[in-house]
Amino acid sequence: MHPPFLNRLTLAALLLMTLASPALAEWRDFPYAKMAQMGLVLGKVDPQKIFTAAMIARPGEGFDALPADFRLQVKLGAKTIPVPILPDGRIELPIRQDWADADAQVQTNQPKGRVRLSMDLNSRTPPGTRLSYAQLTESVPVMERGIKEMAGVMSFLAPKVKQLTLRFAKGQSQTVTLTLPDGKRKLWKSNAEGHATIPWEPKWLQGAVLLSAPLQGIDQVLK
Repeated sequence: MHPPFLNRLTLAALLLMTLASPALAEWRDFPYAKMAQMGLVLGKVDPQKIFTAAMIARPGEGFDALPADFRLQVKLGAKTIPVPILPDGRIELPIRQDWADADAQVQTNQPKGRVRLSMDLNSRTPPGTRLSYAQLTESVPVMERGIKEMAGVMSFLAPKVKQLTLRFAKGQSQTVTLTLPDGKRKLWKSNAEGHATIPWEPKWLQGAVLLSAPLQGIDQVLK
């Protein structure tokens, strides 16, 4: 779920793309390598597939729906390859390093501002209510590797994961209890939205976590 390699909410905002580039006849181009970057990075840093990335098309500002004739295609040399767009706006863009290396272009038939594209990044949600702190925070090392991969030589300036937002169902307040190896306990409660924010602390990896209810999702908070 919103890019330096960020969480689902932040990533969608940071990777938000208005389709703006020089015109090419009735189609407009922008680099495939940029569009596929997140998927390519995940292929390198996330062999366990803790994260899933989905490209989403949404109406541009001031519009209520995607245009009925919205199309995307990949231009690879002399070939053009249609890109499926599902009814919910998800875009099934193939992720291929050879296309990026070949300077492929993604083409759209829409004018600037009519459609915006974003990448939603989601980490898998551990099942059950009893787990280790290491299991609960398994997404953090992957995200940190991704940030480093995308930032390159500027990685020392990149944001770091400081917290995790645990998402429960809205309604009843829920609790997160961490018991450390020395017996000390820490307790967090969810707010009215069902969100409980806990710190990211590598020194707690051996701790045990008890949730009052199963989670619906996890978001990483960068600072």
